[in-house]
Amino acid sequence: MKYKHFDDIEPNHRMDFIMLYFAACRSLRELEAAIRRTNNGYLTCRQAWLLRRIQHKLTQMVALWKKQSL
Repeated sequence: MKYKHFDDIEPNHRMDFIMLYFAACRSLRELEAAIRRTNNGYLTCRQAWLLRRIQHKLTQMVALWKKQSL
């Protein structure tokens, strides 16, 4: 999967940050469920750590957004 660099992303004024946060959380939850299905209901320590890391980064993004919007 190829990701765009942060500086190469054009602004999009049709998106709402709150909507994007919840969509990312849903995708993360679906990813966790898919991984659990392939591992008979379990996550390896590494998989759990990576999923928590992504969730933590989302939380940090929200905190920064709320700080800037005040």
